[in-house]
Amino acid sequence: MILICKSHDENNESHEDVIDWLSYHNAKFDFLSGHDYYENGNDWSIELSNSKNESSFFSQEYQSIWFRGFMRYRSHFKETINSLDSTNDNIAELRWRLGQETAKTNSQIFKSFEDSYQLPNPKSTKVDKFSILRLAEKIGLQIPISMISNSRKKLLEFYKKHGDVITKPLYETVYFRDESSAIFFKTDKITEESIKSLPEKFFPSFFQRYVEKDIELRSFYLEGKFYTMAIFSQLDPQTKTDFRNYNTEKPNRNVPYLLPKEIETKLRNLMKELNLNTGSIDLIKTPDKRYVFLEVNPTGQFGFVSKPCNYYLEDEIAKTLIQHDQ
Repeated sequence: MILICKSHDENNESHEDVIDWLSYHNAKFDFLSGHDYYENGNDWSIELSNSKNESSFFSQEYQSIWFRGFMRYRSHFKETINSLDSTNDNIAELRWRLGQETAKTNSQIFKSFEDSYQLPNPKSTKVDKFSILRLAEKIGLQIPISMISNSRKKLLEFYKKHGDVITKPLYETVYFRDESSAIFFKTDKITEESIKSLPEKFFPSFFQRYVEKDIELRSFYLEGKFYTMAIFSQLDPQTKTDFRNYNTEKPNRNVPYLLPKEIETKLRNLMKELNLNTGSIDLIKTPDKRYVFLEVNPTGQFGFVSKPCNYYLEDEIAKTLIQHDQ
């Protein structure tokens, strides 16, 4: 039996396509979402004693786990917090504590299937961009010149030394949404004027020297194999800095791409060091033909790589899960 671990709110075409392929191959599968165990009232327990370790989570064993997430929204937290009459500081502290308790509880839930094949291992998904860049540089990949700072003075010096500078989240992309709209914090260039408008000290933030690109590359990695797509995002001012600023009226041209063997070898070593058997890797090929590593997202989207390039990644993922469900 295959277990698909994802949030109920995390529904997209790629997930559904993988499920369709599992069904096509007559695979048996089940679902696990954090909402079932935090919000929907399901009874569960994990018992630990000197003589036994028991979990009431699963009625059967799962040999193969596809981890796509667990819990994105915590509506029960929202209802609880909205009912409180307290200071903003106390509520912020409570939010943080609840988040920490949830994370620690989740880690024990995931231990229930740590002996199964996992794609990827949940413990390997919580990595920050700066740590990955350190490791990538050590392995021999070229990386953008990067800095974390809380200082307007240091940032201005960095800007004057390196020219164009971008900023982006150090961990995951931040976004806020309501019923009618969503706001994303993505990669963006900063100007000297915007730097000078900052306070002398600000929240520690992540900055990089902007890398000029010939093409942008997204490579989906699955058990040692690379499925790479070239994105001609530099031809459109809207997508030049970040291809995720999609132009739906005039989409970027996307084509299959073969990475040099040397780059694949280094990326494979990086994924091995990160204990990742899958992930979405972002790179840039510069006008002078250098390959610059940007980041890896362990649970990144793959559908927009699969379909333009006819990689049928949904079937490849399904077959990988089935192969280990023996």
